[in-house]
Amino acid sequence: MTVFETGIDVSRYQGQINWPQVAAAGKQFAIVRVGSSNNNGVYVDPYFLQNVEGAHSAGMKVGAYYFTYAQTEEQVIRELQTYLAALEGLRLEYPVFVDVESNTLTGLGKDTLTGLVQFAMDILYQRGWYAGYYSYTNFANTYLDTSRLSAYPFWVADYRGYVGYKGSYDMWQYSSTGTVNGITGAVDLNYSYKNFLPIIKAGGFNGFGNQGPAMQPISGKTLEVFNARCEYFYTANLNDIVGYLPLGEYPALSISENEYQGYIWVTFRYGNEEYWTVLLSDRNRLVDTPDTECEEQLEQALQELEQANAKIIKAAELARQAADLAGQASDLADQAVDTLL
Repeated sequence: MTVFETGIDVSRYQGQINWPQVAAAGKQFAIVRVGSSNNNGVYVDPYFLQNVEGAHSAGMKVGAYYFTYAQTEEQVIRELQTYLAALEGLRLEYPVFVDVESNTLTGLGKDTLTGLVQFAMDILYQRGWYAGYYSYTNFANTYLDTSRLSAYPFWVADYRGYVGYKGSYDMWQYSSTGTVNGITGAVDLNYSYKNFLPIIKAGGFNGFGNQGPAMQPISGKTLEVFNARCEYFYTANLNDIVGYLPLGEYPALSISENEYQGYIWVTFRYGNEEYWTVLLSDRNRLVDTPDTECEEQLEQALQELEQANAKIIKAAELARQAADLAGQASDLADQAVDTLL
């Protein structure tokens, strides 16, 4: 199988992460834990949103997963009520995975457990999330009927240097003891064999179904960025951040007809890509784009005027020299007359 992208998965156990260093180390995606459950019930990972925003800001693609302990459909719903609320407003480029590997689930039987995993993924799909499931080889082989789940992306864990699972899979977690710049301690390492983003976008999943503001094209305008804290976005979604725009000017393409999420939005071109930002008076503004053609014509006219002035100056100098020569000739003639007399 051909590796499409390499990445990591993280949770609160990795602590504070330096995402630019992770991206610089060659990691292209991160699957971030939404949450899990403990004796106090279902909880959202305290680093979830921070990790999503950090990975996105570093230019990485992001997916999510949650660790399930659900043994009934009611418990599945209870878990998802918490996790769906945490996912609200995000835009993710990788699936949302149901992590099914807890030993507390093995007594349910293959048929029941498989049904619960499918039930969870179907709810995610119904709520607009492109869902998959995660497990390790022995658990999947023993406690799941993966043939019933073949329509869903499968992310398999196997740390033996090869995948012992004989069915199809889309991602492989090949190590739990990886080291990556920007992360203190061990981190899980993964290969993705599938480009999920076109599928997600085509289906309108993971926040890509949001229409955003009504936009109208603009011409003759430039986005001027004069504050280093001007954020820009992949879409008209404040959670879908790319990073901070370098100071400078960018061709403006369109502007929102009305406020959206409390802001006026602008699309602009940066490099070969189109991005979004909001107009903030202390960070950026729209200015008139100079008329390049007029500027070129003016510059050409100035050059021609300069050349004409140079010719006039040269002609004046030649005239002065001619006058000097004429004066000298007159003096010589007078001297000749005096000599003859």
